[in-house]
Amino acid sequence: MTDIGDGKKRGFFWNTSIYMFSTAFSAIINILVLPIYTRYLSPSDYGIVTLFVMFGNLSAGTLSFSLHFASFRYYFQFKEDLRRFTTLNSTNAAFVLGIFVTAGFCIYYSSHWLSAFLFEGRLSNRLITLSFLSGCLEYILLYMTILLTAQVQPMRYAAITVSRIIIATSFSFYFIFKYSLTYLALIYSLIISQSIMIIFVFIMSRDLFKFRFSFSDLKMSLRLSSPLLPNSMIGVISSSFDRTMLTKVKGTDSVGYYSFGERFTLIIKVIQDAVNKSWEPFFLDRAHENTDESKNAIIRRFYEIAFLLMIIGMGIIYFSEEIIKLLTTKAFYPSMYVTPLYVFYYLFAITGSLTMNQIQFSKKMLYLLPTSAFSVIANIALNILLIPRYGAVGAAGALALSALVSNLSSLYFAMRLYPLPLGNWKLAKMYLIVIIFTAPVYPIMALDTNFFTKFAIKSTLVLLFVYCGVKMHYISESNLRYLFDKVKSKSDKIFGKRSCYL
Repeated sequence: MTDIGDGKKRGFFWNTSIYMFSTAFSAIINILVLPIYTRYLSPSDYGIVTLFVMFGNLSAGTLSFSLHFASFRYYFQFKEDLRRFTTLNSTNAAFVLGIFVTAGFCIYYSSHWLSAFLFEGRLSNRLITLSFLSGCLEYILLYMTILLTAQVQPMRYAAITVSRIIIATSFSFYFIFKYSLTYLALIYSLIISQSIMIIFVFIMSRDLFKFRFSFSDLKMSLRLSSPLLPNSMIGVISSSFDRTMLTKVKGTDSVGYYSFGERFTLIIKVIQDAVNKSWEPFFLDRAHENTDESKNAIIRRFYEIAFLLMIIGMGIIYFSEEIIKLLTTKAFYPSMYVTPLYVFYYLFAITGSLTMNQIQFSKKMLYLLPTSAFSVIANIALNILLIPRYGAVGAAGALALSALVSNLSSLYFAMRLYPLPLGNWKLAKMYLIVIIFTAPVYPIMALDTNFFTKFAIKSTLVLLFVYCGVKMHYISESNLRYLFDKVKSKSDKIFGKRSCYL
């Protein structure tokens, strides 16, 4: 039997630190290799890789009927009866694989048309087919790793995440230096790393998969996840429209700037994902208690998480200029204007980590449809308005504003389905502070002064932002000190012994 819940013995902060270490490690590796990649790949090459990943992930994600969500949600209902859950889980997995195989043949034979219609030939028919294969592999990996998250297995999740980035990076260097490949080096290394990690994750969670199939379980899972299908389709339009329009209006160089600016926001994304892996089980466990005390505990934890993520976001907004100039070539410098606006996409999405769980707990997933509809309408309208004039920066601004629309509407429905003592004015003030402190970033970028002066100004503003958060009780000074002490103790363990030999 699979060893379930070893992370529960450690607690929320331990689990979060493990998830955060693994995802932060991946993000740091992705950043450290940029000086090498940017000397062999052009912005156009990055644009092709972006389109490749986009098509595969979105097509596979839509065709999956979001059945990974059903398996994740029903795990908490049937975790005391693993035989019952194994039947449901195996049924969902078999159904998804059948859909992927069928769709794969259709995409293979229509790849010429898809290449011409969607990407004007910039993504060849061969890359279209490989893209769908990669998207399917990515979804299967997501499906199985989310089961590790449900079981509270942070160490296994971390092992998979760290191993994947090491394997992918190693193969990409091999293809670049041995065969002088450019964007194909990243594509081939992605598919190889996905394939290897699926084998290892399956070995870890093999007890949750058996040769069983239940039509009643499939019907129950589809009933829960099918309301997500229109939401996924709307998400496909919203997530692909900006890149597709950039390709048609500005070319793949602009897509490259856009994707490169996004790359430097991955730190906040991976940390947010890491926190959510502990946050979702925490939320669901407290929600099942359904007491005033448990609801207040949810909100206290939410504001602490939200403000910590905003501190990280502010750091990325202010110091993206220095990081991009340090790690890339001059051809990629325009991407530094994309990053601050793209960060706001993730900052506005912070409330989604709360509202999604509220809607999920109520099992009223249909309420996600109007939220997604509002978002996609805003996204398309803003992209049409902003991309022709501002290019990649306009696309990032459109994405951030549509995220604001989406999360406000999601908050409206979530608070009616599962009310929580959130405090609307308190939430609004938190975002108002972020906007006020972000306003100077573009004037500072344009400031013609030396590196140290800019760094001092930006560091002061970030520290003032943290001070405001403590004074306004979004996060306590004791919790900040606790987190600092944890980081310091782990650093001492890692570097302490080494220092004694110096």
